[in-house]
Amino acid sequence: MHFTAPDVLEPHGASITLRWFDHWADDQLIAACATGADDEHLLALSVAQAHYALATLVVHEVGEWYTYRGHQVYPPHRPDPYLPHDEDGGPDGNGQVVLWLTYGGASGTTGDKPRASAIPCVAGRPVDRDDIGTPPGQALILAPHGITVTPPRTTLTALTPWTNPRDNEDPVELALRDIHQAMVMSELSVVAAHLHLSGAPVLAQNPDPRQGGDGIAWAAFLTYDG
Repeated sequence: MHFTAPDVLEPHGASITLRWFDHWADDQLIAACATGADDEHLLALSVAQAHYALATLVVHEVGEWYTYRGHQVYPPHRPDPYLPHDEDGGPDGNGQVVLWLTYGGASGTTGDKPRASAIPCVAGRPVDRDDIGTPPGQALILAPHGITVTPPRTTLTALTPWTNPRDNEDPVELALRDIHQAMVMSELSVVAAHLHLSGAPVLAQNPDPRQGGDGIAWAAFLTYDG
């Protein structure tokens, strides 16, 4: 799978081409066919693969652009001695951040387990918005009640409350993680909303079983191992 995206080193220059999972998807489909998977199963697997590739690219690209006072908060590249040089980005190509996705029936929670909403107070605010760098076109608002993200060319605005820091937890570090999760989950929702099959969306995040629907449920979880 190949994508084009703005170059973080030349944001106003020509877009660059990114390669994602050249062989991994083929291997998964071949293995499914070998075990006798029917067409419905293969189609669901292909949809999940497309979403997974786009989702990992989202986390990687957010890592490229997300900066605090001019430095990357979660660098997306990390050498891995067990991977070829051209694939040395670490797990899922995300460096310090690992993305976990699930598909199927009931969809689980996203991100860390919520804690009581509160403002991580640093001089009355978690961090200064002017110190934050974000992907091109993404609107980010930091308010006392939470983080508002609107991805480019969409009206899918999401509000994420601040989490309450535990004892001895750095409120700035926690606030930066809250912002990262808000940005990533916002972009993942856009990916899911625009992934269509025969003109209809095929993925649903945390679907309400009372409303029915045939969409494949998905849930995302981020871990930070850096």
